[in-house]
Amino acid sequence: MPHDAEPPKKQPSELERNALGKGGHAEGKRLVPKTGGVRAQLTDDVKYLQSNQEMAELHNFVVDGKYAGDVFPPKQNHGEEINFQDGNPNYINVADPSQSSGLTEAQRDKMFTLYGANTLTPPKQDPEWLKFLRQFTGFFSLLLLAGGLLCMIAFAVDPAGRENLFLGIVLFIVVTITSVFTYQQEAASAKMMEKFKALGECKSRVLIDGSLQEIDSNCLVPGDIINIKLGDKIPCDCRVLQSLGDFAVVEASLTGEPNAIKKVNKVSENPDEPALRQKNIVMNGTEINVGEAWCMAVATGDQSVMGRNYRMMLQAKEMKEDSPIRKEIDRFVEIVSAIAIFLGVLFFIILCATLGLSVNAIVFTIGIIVANVPEGLLATVTVSLALTAARMKDVMVLVKNLEAVETLGSTSVICSDKTGTLTMNKMTAVKAYVEGKLLKTHPMEGADWGQEMPEGVIYQELLKCATFCGSARFKAPEDQRGGGGVVAMPWEKMPWAEREHVEGDASERAILIFNEQRLAAFSNNGVTGVKGDERDPSATTDSFLPVDIDTMQKCLHPKKNHPDKVWSLSEVREHSSRVAAARMAYKTVHKLPFNSKNKWMAVTTDMRRLAHDENHPSEEKFVTWIKGGSDVVFDFCTHTITNGQVEELSHADKAGFAEANAELASHGLRVFAFAKVTYESLDHLKEGEEINDVDSFFGESMFKPDDWQAGELNEEGKAMEPGKPKPITVMGRPQIPIVRPDIAAQRIEKNGGSAYFVPKIVFLGLLALQDPPRPAVPHAVAICRQASIGVVMVTGDQPQTAAAIARDIGIITKAGKTEDDVITQKLLSEPGMTRADFKDNRERILNSLKAEEKESITAMAVEGTRIATWNPKAMDGNWKRALDFTWKQGLVFARTSPTQKLLIVQHFKIKEVDGGPEKIVAVTGDGVNDAQAVTAADIGICMGIAGMDVTKEAADMILMNDNFASIVDGVLEGRLVFDNLKKSIAYTLSSNIPEIAPFVSFILAGLPLPLSTVLILCIDLGTDMVPAISLAYETPEKDIMKRKPRSASDNLVTTRLISFSYFQIGIVQAVAGFYTYFAVMYCEGYAPEHLPNHGQIKGYFMPGGPPFGGFSVSENLRSLATAQTAFFVSIVVVQWADLLICKTRRLSLFHQGMQNDQLNFGLFFETSLAAFLTYMPGVSAVFGLQKLKFVYWLPALPFTCLIFMYDEIRKWIIRHHDDVMDFFRHQKEQGLLKAEYDEEKFWEGVPQTDKIGEAPNDADWTLKEKEEYTQLCADLERSATLLERVARWVDEYTYW
Repeated sequence: MPHDAEPPKKQPSELERNALGKGGHAEGKRLVPKTGGVRAQLTDDVKYLQSNQEMAELHNFVVDGKYAGDVFPPKQNHGEEINFQDGNPNYINVADPSQSSGLTEAQRDKMFTLYGANTLTPPKQDPEWLKFLRQFTGFFSLLLLAGGLLCMIAFAVDPAGRENLFLGIVLFIVVTITSVFTYQQEAASAKMMEKFKALGECKSRVLIDGSLQEIDSNCLVPGDIINIKLGDKIPCDCRVLQSLGDFAVVEASLTGEPNAIKKVNKVSENPDEPALRQKNIVMNGTEINVGEAWCMAVATGDQSVMGRNYRMMLQAKEMKEDSPIRKEIDRFVEIVSAIAIFLGVLFFIILCATLGLSVNAIVFTIGIIVANVPEGLLATVTVSLALTAARMKDVMVLVKNLEAVETLGSTSVICSDKTGTLTMNKMTAVKAYVEGKLLKTHPMEGADWGQEMPEGVIYQELLKCATFCGSARFKAPEDQRGGGGVVAMPWEKMPWAEREHVEGDASERAILIFNEQRLAAFSNNGVTGVKGDERDPSATTDSFLPVDIDTMQKCLHPKKNHPDKVWSLSEVREHSSRVAAARMAYKTVHKLPFNSKNKWMAVTTDMRRLAHDENHPSEEKFVTWIKGGSDVVFDFCTHTITNGQVEELSHADKAGFAEANAELASHGLRVFAFAKVTYESLDHLKEGEEINDVDSFFGESMFKPDDWQAGELNEEGKAMEPGKPKPITVMGRPQIPIVRPDIAAQRIEKNGGSAYFVPKIVFLGLLALQDPPRPAVPHAVAICRQASIGVVMVTGDQPQTAAAIARDIGIITKAGKTEDDVITQKLLSEPGMTRADFKDNRERILNSLKAEEKESITAMAVEGTRIATWNPKAMDGNWKRALDFTWKQGLVFARTSPTQKLLIVQHFKIKEVDGGPEKIVAVTGDGVNDAQAVTAADIGICMGIAGMDVTKEAADMILMNDNFASIVDGVLEGRLVFDNLKKSIAYTLSSNIPEIAPFVSFILAGLPLPLSTVLILCIDLGTDMVPAISLAYETPEKDIMKRKPRSASDNLVTTRLISFSYFQIGIVQAVAGFYTYFAVMYCEGYAPEHLPNHGQIKGYFMPGGPPFGGFSVSENLRSLATAQTAFFVSIVVVQWADLLICKTRRLSLFHQGMQNDQLNFGLFFETSLAAFLTYMPGVSAVFGLQKLKFVYWLPALPFTCLIFMYDEIRKWIIRHHDDVMDFFRHQKEQGLLKAEYDEEKFWEGVPQTDKIGEAPNDADWTLKEKEEYTQLCADLERSATLLERVARWVDEYTYW
C-alpha cells in the first residue's frame, strides 16, 4: 500500500480490549522499573540496542526481562530474543520500509502480553469509597467528630439533657456535609483531568500483516512499523527506518531545546551515546517539525524515556509537603484543641474541688470543650475553597487540589516559561528595515507599516521575495477552533493570524501571515478577473503581484462536509490565499531549501507574466529570491535599491545595515534578510516560450555541488579530495551562483574558463520576527510587582531574546539595566563605535567597568552556562546576588536546562536559617522536562493546551488557556481565600470570650450561670454558622493586590488575631453580655450586688434548691432563664458589628460596601434564628430559653456601635499613618527637620505635596509665610513622633 494512502481504521483486538479495560491501561502485565529514588534531573541514560543495528538486523528483538510479563520463565526473560521474521520474511523491507509487512496479529498479541498497553501507568488510585472516607480524617473533621462524640457521652451520662443528643447529631451532620462537598469538588476536578487526557488520545498508522491500518496509539507494541508525518504526535520511542522531506523533530518537551533536530536512518557512530542523543531515535511526546518518516517502535508506555521520568515524578510528588493552608489549618486546630482541653480540664478540676465529682461536672466540662471549638470553620474552609475553584474555572484555571488555591495566593515568586505563557506562541513580524529606515509592522506596537504598502519599488520587491521564498501554507478550509480552543469559528471567518498552517516553522508562518495581510489590502483584494460575485475580464487591481480569480479558485478546496457546494467568487476572492495563488501563478523554476549549514534558501521564479501588467510592468523574466540569516545574506549582496534604482552598496548602506541589524538583534528579534538576483541573459525569452534547457541551465551551468568533484582545484590551484565539502573561502555556498566576484573570477581561470555567471545580488531589506507578549501579560506583571511578587522568566531562549521580552512585559522594568545594557551604553560613548561592534568588544568593556558602573546594573539576565558553575545545593554568593535581582529591576534565566530550572526553584525555597530567601514558589511548565521543577515547587502549574500529560499529572492546577494573566487571577483568589478564612476565624473566636466569661464568673464569683452550655452551642452551631460561612463569599478588598505576600510568620491564627478577637472585641462583647444580664436580672427584681455567691455552686437557682431574693424557686429559674436568654441575644446583637468589621482587614466598611448578599442574609439569619429559638413554643423549652420583652434586646446596642466605631478608627490609623510617616521620613533623610538647619537647603527640599498642603516655589512665598510653614513642619514632626508610636502600636497589636 502506498504510504500516503488513507489507512483503514482498526479496532483493538480482544486481548487489547481486555488488557486496556475501562481506564485504558494494562492490568498486571507490566513491571514498573525501579529508579532508585527521586532524582533531580531527566533520565538521560536510556540506551536502545536498535540504534546500533543495521535495518537488516532489526528483526531480532531482545526482550528486556524488567518489563516482560509471564510469557517467558522469569529466569529466561532477560536477553530472550524474538525473531520477527519467523513466518514473516518481509517484516522490514530494507529497500522501501513503506512496503514492509510489519508484525502479524499473532506477534502483536504476544508483544502486547509482554509489554502491555502503550500508556503511562497512572499512580495507584484508591477506590471511591476510600476517597470519600478520607475526607472525614482531616484534623479539623476529627476534632468536630470528637466534639459530637462528647455530646453523645454527655447525653448518655445525663439522658435528661436531650439538647446534648441534638447537638451531637448536628456536629456529625456538619462534618458529613462538608466532607461530601469536598469529595464532590475533587471528583469534578478528576473528571476534568480525564477529559484533558481524552483530548490527548491519538491514532497511529501501523503496518500489520502488510496492510497500513489506523489504530489507537495505546495499542502500539515494540516492533510495530509506524508511519509518522507532520501533525502527528510521536506515540512511542522509535528507531527511524526511513526519513522523508528533511525529517526533523523538536525535543523541547524532553530536553527544553527549542531547535529542530534532523533525524536519519544511520547506524549510530557512538554506541555509548544515550537514546536522547541518537540521530536515529525519536522519542515519545516530541513533535515533528518537518517531513515524514517510517519508524520501528522500540519502547512503549512506561519503558519509554517519558515513562521512566513519569515514574520519577510520581515518586517526587509522594514526598511533597502539605500545602501551606493545610499546615495552617492543622496548626489552628492544634491551638484550639489545646485551649479547649486546657479550659475543660481546668474547669473540671475546679468544679470537682468545689462541688465534688458529679454528672453535672462531666457535662459541664464537655460543654466547655465543645464551646471552644469553632464548628463553623470547617464548612467555611470548604465553601471558600470550592467557591474559589469555581471562580478559577471561570478564568480558565482548573484546580486539581482545592488547597492549592490558597498556596497560589501565598506565592512570593513565580517562575514562568516564556513561550506560550508570557507570549502568544505565534511568531509575528514586528519590525522591518527597508531603504535605510526601521519600520514597525505590528499593530500592538503602533505600526508604521500596516496593511497598506509604503510607496517605493524596494518595498514591493521585499514583499515579492517574502512571498515566493517560503514553504509554509495554510491548511485547507475546515471548521477550526480559534481563541485557544475555546470558541468555535468557521474557517472562512477566521483572520489569517488564527488559521493553522502546514510545512515550515513558526518563522515561516509569521512571514506567510505578514504577506497575506498586505496582499489582501490592495484594490479588489489583489485579484483580477472578478468584480463582486461576477466574472469580469476587465477587472484589475493595483497590486504589484496580481493573481487571477481562476488561480485563486484552484487554491481553495471544497467546503468541508459539503463537497458538492462550491465557493462563490466573492468568497474565493476574500478567503483564498493570495500567497498560494501567487506561487501557483508564477512558476517556480528551481528551489534550494533552507538548511542549517547555509542558513538561507533560494527560489528562482518565472516572472514573465508581469511584463503585461498595467500598474506594475516588469522587464525581469527570471528572478532568484533569497531569504536567510541577516548576516549571511547581506554578506554576499553587492547592490541595493535606492530611489527605485539598483545601485552598488555604499559604505553608508553597509554601516546602516550593521547598525539596524545590531539594534534588532539586541532586542532579541529573529532577523531575516531578503535579496534577489536577476538573470539578464534570459530576458530575451517571452512568456509562453518553452525553455527546453531551463533545468540544464539552472542545474548545471549555474549550480555546483557542495562537495569537491574529481579533478577540481581550489582557489590556490591545489587538487582537492573528491567528496570532501568545499571550504568557507567560497562562502560555503557554492551550489548557487552567489559567490564573490573575485573568487568566481579565480575559479573561472583555474577551471579553464568555465562560464560562471556572477549576477548583481540586490539587498532588499530585513524583517524582524518576535513571539509577541500576550496583551494581558504586561498588566498582570505590573500587578505582581505591586503585590511584591517576584516574576522570574526561565526560558530556553537566548539571553537577548529573553531580556527583550522581559522588558516589554515589565519583568525587567524600563529603568532596569542589565550587564549588556551598561556595556552597550559605554560602547556607544566611545568614538566611532556602533551597536555592530558590541560582540567584538563585550569582554573588553566588561573587564574595564568601574565599581560605580557595576553598581548601576539593576537587572540580570543569567545564562544557563553560568548557573552550571554555581553551588547546586547551598546558597552561595552567586545565587544570592542573582536572586536578589528579583525584587530589584528584574531577573531572567536564559538557555536553561531542566536540571537548572529545578535548581532555581530549590534555591528560592532554601530556608532563611540556611542563608536562603525561603519563598513560596509557583512554577509553570508544559514539557516532560518541566515535570521535576513543577513537582518541586510549592504550586505547580501546567499548560492545558501545550502541556504534556506527565506534567499535568505533576501539577496542582492547569491553565486551560496557557495564559500567564490567569495565574495573577489565581493569586488574587488565593489571597482572598486566606483573607476570608482569617475573617471567619476572627468573627468566630470573638464570641469565645463572652461564652467562656460566664463560666469564669460562675466559678470565681459564684454568680448564677449567665449562659448555659446549650446556649453556647446554639451560638456556635446556630447563629454564628451562616454568618461565618458568608464571609467566604466576601469580595476582595481594593488593596489586596497591593500587599506583600504573607510571610512565614503570618499564620492563619496569630497573636494579633488572638489579641483582636479575644482581648479587644471579645472583651467588649463580654461586657455587653454581662451588662444585659445584670440589667435583666435587675428588672426581674434581683439587685446585681446580691447575685455573687448565690449561684448554682451554692445551691441556688437549681431545682430543689433554696429560694432567693424573695421569689420562689420556679420564679428564680424563670428569671435566670430570661437573663440567660438576654445574654444569648446580646451576643447575637454585638455579633452584628463583629460581622461587619470582619468584612475587611484594612479598608473601611464604607469603602468595601455591602454587596455581599450572603453576608446580608447572614445578618438576617442569625437574628431570625435567635428570635425563633426565643419565641417559638416548644423549641425554646428544649433549649431552656424564655420569651423576652423587646426592651431586653436593646442594652447591647451601644456596645455594637462602640465596636463598629472603634474598628473604623483602628483601620483609619493603619491606612493613613504610612502617608504621614513617608513625608517625615523624606524630610529626615534630607536632613531638613532638625533643631538647626540651613534655611536655603530647607527651601530647596520643600516637597510639592498635597498631603499637608501644597508648598509653592520660594519666589511665591513671603517671609512670614516661610516662618509659618517652618513652624508647621516643626509642630508636625513633634506630633508625628506621638502619632508614629500610636500607629505602630495599632499595627503591632490590632492588625490581624
